[in-house]
Amino acid sequence: MEIYSSLLWQLQQSVELSFLAQELLNINPQSPQAWIAIGNLFSLQKEREQALTCFRRAFQLDPTCAYAYTLSGHESIDEDLDRAINFFQSALRADARHYNAWYGLGTCYLRMSKVRLAEYHFRRAAAIHPVNAVLLGCVGMTVERRGDREGALALFNQAVKISPDNALVRYRRAKILISMRKYPDAVHDLEFLRSTTPEESNVVFQLAKLYRLMGDSIKSAQTLAAARDMSPKSVNKIRKLLGTTRDAGDDMMDEG
Repeated sequence: MEIYSSLLWQLQQSVELSFLAQELLNINPQSPQAWIAIGNLFSLQKEREQALTCFRRAFQLDPTCAYAYTLSGHESIDEDLDRAINFFQSALRADARHYNAWYGLGTCYLRMSKVRLAEYHFRRAAAIHPVNAVLLGCVGMTVERRGDREGALALFNQAVKISPDNALVRYRRAKILISMRKYPDAVHDLEFLRSTTPEESNVVFQLAKLYRLMGDSIKSAQTLAAARDMSPKSVNKIRKLLGTTRDAGDDMMDEG
């Protein structure tokens, strides 16, 4: 039920999550699952401190509940990295194979620009859950940041093979393919993303930049027009692009 409550959080289904939390509390108010569900509800409502209080109640009721520590870490990560690290470490003391906590630590260290430490923790997470495309993509991102593009590309290829529809790893693969000037392969990924996530104007904008790099000015102009129609706020980015020469940094993609 604690995993189900997190799924409802991801889907932004506040009514269903509220119902689940109430039901779990009625069944057993001393269960960590109930307090995790309540914490997820507060988190969805952007009530961070209340969410942390509920997660704390969960691991007080069950000190071996690694998931409660991990959710506390994710709830803290945007405001206090040291506090988040402590929560993730507590989760691993409760369960050394809790890959979510290894992933959380990797995320913290990446934000602190400690790339080697981030890679180590992402690799530990991926070793526990080797068919998780997101984890492989995170390892690939750290490998890329330390300068090993070929190694990173191999990891992104593996991640896309595991989860072909994962937009994040495809976008990251497209990004590194462009930096390696493997433009046709990058076009394939960005066109795939354009067809599966048509609301993402940034993908269309990056595709326009790529066509420009390849010297196809007609397709680039058509795609830029589509990006402008999807996101009028991007007009400044478009003007900036049009005001540069073709090779002036066009192989650097936005993180998006």
